[in-house]
Amino acid sequence: MSLNVLFIGGSGEISAACVQQAIACGHQVTVFNRGMRSDGLTGVNHVAGDLRQPNAYAALGSERFDVVCQFLGFQVADVERDIDFFAGRCGHYIFISSASCYEKPWHTGRITETVPLHNPFMAYSRNKASCEQRLHQAHTNGQLSVTIVRPSHTYCERLPSTVIDGTHLLWRLRAGKPVLLHDDGATQWTLTRSEDFARGFVQLFGLPRALGEAYHITDNVAHSWQHIFASIAQLAGTDLQTCSVPSTTLVEHIELLRGPLLGDKANSLLFDNTKIAEATGGWRCEIALNDGLAKALTHTQQQLDAGYAPPQSLDGQIDQIIAAHTSGATQ
Repeated sequence: MSLNVLFIGGSGEISAACVQQAIACGHQVTVFNRGMRSDGLTGVNHVAGDLRQPNAYAALGSERFDVVCQFLGFQVADVERDIDFFAGRCGHYIFISSASCYEKPWHTGRITETVPLHNPFMAYSRNKASCEQRLHQAHTNGQLSVTIVRPSHTYCERLPSTVIDGTHLLWRLRAGKPVLLHDDGATQWTLTRSEDFARGFVQLFGLPRALGEAYHITDNVAHSWQHIFASIAQLAGTDLQTCSVPSTTLVEHIELLRGPLLGDKANSLLFDNTKIAEATGGWRCEIALNDGLAKALTHTQQQLDAGYAPPQSLDGQIDQIIAAHTSGATQ
């Protein structure tokens, strides 16, 4: 059945793949954002708009949508605006939250959707959890029919990394420089390709059993960061030199890492995907780690070929951390 679907966003690392999957499934797709990337998509109605403006959705007029997918909601005020605008003109509202909302630190096996939403280390995650709470109220009150979706680390063009971004990581590997691993590199981390996520996500559109429910959509396999880095280095044809530093020490050096590490990547995260699999007739991830990394590596290498250079101050700080830790370990 073809549905009239609105994507708020639609050009990001996750949402672009969801737009493509929705088109492939025969849905009528409208994308609302400030300017969509040139992805060669056909059959998309692009509506230009800026969520920072007072009448953000004015360009949508009075159109009604079967499904609205909100990828750009980060504060309660964002979902309040959506409740006001889409009540009565939206059959199914899907809010993209985050699996980083789940309780941290986490040491208790695989995560299900019943795990409490409590992350004291990351404001982003707490804000997403507050959005979920407000939308649950709106669903209960009959204002919107809501489904919550929680991605974890979902990637497409961006090479996965920790401490520094993936482009910086590849730059250091190509330069023969050591790279930082938080703790001992043994943290088990779940990576999900955006194409796999999109296949599960689109199957929720208009699904009666999904109304009022929350789902995470992730791979059910995790890999250590040491293994992830080794796989990237092998695919890139480079040597891998690593320096392991405790997450708490890294946060002392770079305060901005507190949320991303203590609130996320320093926790071993394995997910139980039974709920989304049952709702969609057996969905599961199909793209193997090396295949997914190879695709991201291609895009990242293009950035290096175009002249990418990391911020000198940050790269110098990484060098200093590695030098200090290496010196201390050998004394």
